[in-house]
Parts: sequence; structure tokens; C-alpha cells
Amino acid sequence: METELLAPAGTYECLEAAINAGADAVYAGTERFSARAYAGNLTVEEFISGIRQAHLRGVSVYLTLNTLINTTEYEEAYNTVKPLYESGLDGIIIQDTGLIEMLRTCFPELKLHASTQMSIMNTYGARLMREQGFSRIVPARELTLPEIRHIKDDTGLEIECFIHGAMCYSYSGLCLMSSMIGGRSGNRGRCAGTCRLPFDVLCDGHDMDGARGKGSSYPLSMKDMCTLDIIPQLIDAGIDSFKIEGRMKSPEYVAGVTGMYRKYIDKYLEHGRENYHISDKDRNRISSLYIRTDISSGYYTGEKGRQLITLDSPGYNGNDESFVTGIRDKYVHSCEKISAEISAYIHEGEPAVITATSGFNAVSVTGNTAEPARKAPLLASDIESRLKKTGESGFICSDTDIDMSDNVFMTVSALNDLRRQAYDELADRIIEDKGYAPHRIAEACITPDISVNHSGIQALDISISTLDQLKAMLDTVESTGSIGRLYIGYDIAASNVIDNDMYRRISSVIPEIYISMPVIMRDRIIRGNGTDDKEEAHALYGILDALVNDNPYINGILAHTYDEIGYAVSHMPGKGIVTDTHIYAFNTHAAGYLASIPGFKGFTCPYELNKKGLYELKTGFESSLVIYGYIPMMITAGCIRKTYGECLGSQHRDISICGPDSGYVMLRDRKGIRFPVVCDCRICTNIIYNERPLCLYDQVKREKTEDKDRLADRYRIDLTIEDREKSADIIRHFLKSNEDADAFFSDMPTTTGHMKRGAI
Repeated sequence: METELLAPAGTYECLEAAINAGADAVYAGTERFSARAYAGNLTVEEFISGIRQAHLRGVSVYLTLNTLINTTEYEEAYNTVKPLYESGLDGIIIQDTGLIEMLRTCFPELKLHASTQMSIMNTYGARLMREQGFSRIVPARELTLPEIRHIKDDTGLEIECFIHGAMCYSYSGLCLMSSMIGGRSGNRGRCAGTCRLPFDVLCDGHDMDGARGKGSSYPLSMKDMCTLDIIPQLIDAGIDSFKIEGRMKSPEYVAGVTGMYRKYIDKYLEHGRENYHISDKDRNRISSLYIRTDISSGYYTGEKGRQLITLDSPGYNGNDESFVTGIRDKYVHSCEKISAEISAYIHEGEPAVITATSGFNAVSVTGNTAEPARKAPLLASDIESRLKKTGESGFICSDTDIDMSDNVFMTVSALNDLRRQAYDELADRIIEDKGYAPHRIAEACITPDISVNHSGIQALDISISTLDQLKAMLDTVESTGSIGRLYIGYDIAASNVIDNDMYRRISSVIPEIYISMPVIMRDRIIRGNGTDDKEEAHALYGILDALVNDNPYINGILAHTYDEIGYAVSHMPGKGIVTDTHIYAFNTHAAGYLASIPGFKGFTCPYELNKKGLYELKTGFESSLVIYGYIPMMITAGCIRKTYGECLGSQHRDISICGPDSGYVMLRDRKGIRFPVVCDCRICTNIIYNERPLCLYDQVKREKTEDKDRLADRYRIDLTIEDREKSADIIRHFLKSNEDADAFFSDMPTTTGHMKRGAI
């Protein structure tokens, strides 16, 4: 396909401004299920009108239904899509895999686009989406151009990438910071932008901000993206759709940015790279159009660290008011109407015929038989004035031709109805001629047949991240009780510190051993493309393949992203796959989708579900619930150490000495709360954890003593930054559930997360 310029439409006015400024497509949300719940969004009536006006001008329209939905919202999601699909909606951008079967079955002509909220980062995740019927993916914004080119060449999928606007510090879809701190979930479209707040950075116990002063640093605030300078590279990388961020921005912003990128995309396509340059005037204008103080080209060129961050207060540049006024006058108004000619044939005793023509398109509509006038006959001037009224049709009448007999009559309402029909059918003809479907019929809503009960399994599992935690777990379990499944962190397993004797010892007390895959899996890591340690990065996955496939003690893997599911299906056949919290089984339909994957053993419930949502997930498929552990609030390609010039290199992972009361990397917010940061340098990734761990000890104990229904089949203890002693205490007290355990957990600062209220 040709390069598509895709503009945001937070309101109907923005939609029209985008079309006027030269967008090839627009994306918009309705009042429900949009990842920008606080944008104006479009009513159903506005959306239907917008589709028609866009299609008349050769512009595609995509619906953003890119939030997670509850089981009880499934039918409402269907009802949201149905009228838009029947009006010709071109595509739908989704995050929730629970929608896939319904969308494919009920709306078969609708193109499916995988949202950036799905965090697709490599060819394996992209292939998985292709197999599910997706025609396009919006990959993670953190990918480099070689990674994008590789996905394009490998899968043939359309690739849509952000090219301008605000950027998130975390991988989209993997961020729970706003949710955990303020209860407003980005996965439900209500992100509060917590990353834009000030944080002090403490590294090795020292305040890294120095002279900047306490509370005056913004280490998580990304510079806005502006890629005008690298448009040639973006096009040559195989990106099909250039996406502008900004569904909460003004029509002037939408039109100004769209118009600027339209100009320079066309310039490159027409004149090539040698004659491509950005004028100083345009550079200044785009930099001052509702954009943050500093800009960057994002991660595309492989840059990371300080050059992508606005450490100082992330304010906005002043606008060039004359430029904004010019934009408003030129673009911010109703779409320019399409010229049409209309003629009428009205003769006594014959059916009335009205013909509408625009360019090479023409339609004729036939009405009732004209009658002889009993009183005042129709006048040509009356007919002409009626025919010139085009209303909201999108046309302007440029010429009329009236062929009528004397003393003829037809009612004004009949003439108006015939005129409206003519313009409607002409619009349909033009829309069809441009390759769009003006009208379609949706299939009835389907409800997958999913049994609502637990699998009957009852087990306690443990996940460990360090060798000390593994030793603490073994010492405790061997003396106090049994564990159903052990998840071993990938780097511990790959470092050969666990020998066969240790595996034999583990398997003697634990029935199943799984490897927890790296939390992020990029093609640059798999293939060693784009890293400083190519051979080591490539070797890591060879080691994991051999470890999982050749080690008789390993039963399967814990997958954190769709990329890892695809990788495991391809490279680890016959091994079990358990999905972790960030592969969102937010509803029974999503759980059913995961169960269809070869090797699927079970899913882990998302952190953002409350009790009600968890009870709704009694699907008959094996479910796990984390009952203890520090919740990962952000998983990032940005590295806080690197931002402050403290990169450790690929041999380091400071998890073993990082804790809420220790040194190393910490974020301290305005209230003095400290958030531990794990720098996994082997895969160049940061994980920012919540200040205190999730703990559902009281819930678990209540179930044991009162015979309550379990919230899940398996419960899991996640050990991340705990030392050996702390790890042993936590495991021992969960296993005992006695008065000593009651006192232990009551004295520990913990949170129950979203268990009571749930995320909004």
C-alpha cells in the first residue's frame, strides 16, 4: 500500500480538520472503550456522519476500541461496533483478544488492527496476530527501524507507527503506574499521566539530581516525538501508516501537524532523498504547535537515555499565533463540499425522475407519477430552489437542468424526498468508486460457549528471581510444606548456577518447574541486532531454547507478552505455556482465546481485576492469581541509570541488591514514597515496582477457614527484590497461616491492590 497519513480525531471538528489538511485516514473513539476516555470522542451519529464524509473524499476511518473489557461488557462492545460497521467502518484497533472471535464472525469485512497496547515487539508476536486474522499491527513505540523492517519483511503485515506527538515512558499496555497510584487505568483509557510528575532519583544511596534540587526532576517524562527529519528513513523501513498522536488535542493542532507531514511526505515521494530538507520556518512552526519544550525522533534510530527525556519541567512551547490563525482559517471548518449537477424530469402522467451527477458518477432515482395541477402548478423556479438544497449530503449544487411540462404538480415533500434520495445514492456511488463499502449488514452477536467454573486444581506456586530466593524456597518447602509449581527467572536459569543436582533436588519436592522468560523479547535481542553485545544477546536465546527443550526437569515457560507466546509455540513445541499478568485475560472470552494456543496450560489473572472480575473468570481453564509480590508498574526501554550516565553494561542486573530499604536505583515521589527500580541490563530493560508489595494473605486465610470459593485455581508468590531471609519468612508464613503468620503480615507494609474497588 502507499504511505498512509493517519490523523487523530478526538472530536468531529478534529475529524473535519484532519480531512481538510490532507489526511489519508483518521482514527477516532466513541464514548465507550476508547484508550482516550477523556477525549471528546464522537457520538455514534457523529461517527456515522464522519465515515460518510471521509469516504466521499477517499479518506479511511478506523475505530479505536483499544481498551480491556469486562465479561459483562461484551455485548455492549458489539453494539458499539455494529452501527459503525454497517455504515462502512474500515478498520478497528483493539487491545483485548477477547474481542477477536466476535469481530471476525460478526463483522467479517472489518479489518483488524493490533493496538500498540498489545506491545507487539517481534516477528513471533506479529505472526501470532496474523494467524488470528489481523491485517495490521501497531508495534511498540520503542522499536528501531531495523526491527520494524524485519517484522514487515517477515510477516507482510501492514505496519502502523507513531510519527509525532507525546510518548509514554513505559511500553504501552505494560504500564500500571497510573492504575496503582491513583486507580485510573491506562488499559481502560483513563491514564492520569503519572510519568509527567516529578521524581527524585536515588542511585547507590545518592541523590542523582544534584544541583537541580529535590522535587524538580522529571526522569520519566519523554520528549515529544517529531520525525520530520527522518521521514525518508521511515518510509524506506516499510512503515505503511504514519500515525499522529493527539486525540486530546485541538483541531488546530490536528490540522497543523497533518498539513505539515502531508507536505513533507509528498515532497519525499516526489523528489527523493537528495532533495529532501526541512525549512527552518516549518521546523520552528511545528516545534511551537502545542508541543513540549524539547523534541526527539523517538527510539527509531536506536537512541536511548538522556536525549529522549525532558528532565526539567515538561511545559509547552508558546504557539505561533499567526500560524495557528492561518491553520484555523484554512482547515478548521466543515469539509469542502463536492460539486454536483442535478436535473429533474417531471411530466404529467409519468414518474418523476431526478438525476444527480458528479464527475464520472451519475445516478437517477424515480418517484411517483406526476399529476395535473388542480390549483397552482409547479414552477421551474420552485423546483430549482428545492434541488439546490443539499443539507448534510456533502454536495454543493453547481448546476440544475429542469425538464417539465406545463400545469404539472407533485408535493413539496415528495420532491424533497426524491432529491435527498438522489444525493444519497450519488454519495454511495462515489464511495463505491473509491473502493469503500457504503452499507453492510452485521451478523448477530455471538457468545462463545465457555463453562463457568474452576478447573478443580488447588495449588500454591512460587516465582523466584535470584539464587538466594531459590535457596530460601528449597530450605523452607523441604521443611514446611509443598509447592505445586516453581517459576525460575530466565537469567538465573541461563547462568548455569543451577546444576543437575539442584534441579533434581527441586523436582523431588515440586512437581513442575517452569522458566520465566525475559519480561521483554525484542528481535534485536533475539538476533543480536542493534546491541553492543550481539553474540551474547543471540546466545542468550540459544541457551534458553536448549534449557527448556533439552532439560528433562523443565515443564514449560511463563510468557509475559504475545511475542513470547509466539516464540514458545515456534521454538519450544511440546512445552507448557502459562501466561503472566500482562497478557490480559480480562474476560472469559480472552481466556478462551488463550486456551486455543498450542501448549496452553493456564493464565494469570491481571492485577487490575477486583473480586467480581475474578469470579467472572471461573472459565474452566486453569487460572492463577498472584497473592504476594511487588507489582511491576512500568516496564521500560528507557533506563534511569543511563539517563544519569550510570549504565552498567550487559553483565549486570542489580535486582539482588535492590529493595525498598536499600540503595541502588529508587524513584522518590513528592510525598517521599520510594519505588524500587530493577535494571535488567542483559535485555536493557527497567522494571519500576510499586512501593509496597501486594499481599492477599487475609483473603487466602479466609478461604481456608470459612470454606469460601477460591478466586483462582492456583495462587502464586512472586519474589523479586526480597533477600533470602525475607523470602523464607514470606513462604513459611503463607504455608502455615497461623497466628504467627497473622502477626507477620499485619506488621508488613502491604497493599491489596485493586481487590476491593477495581481499576476505573
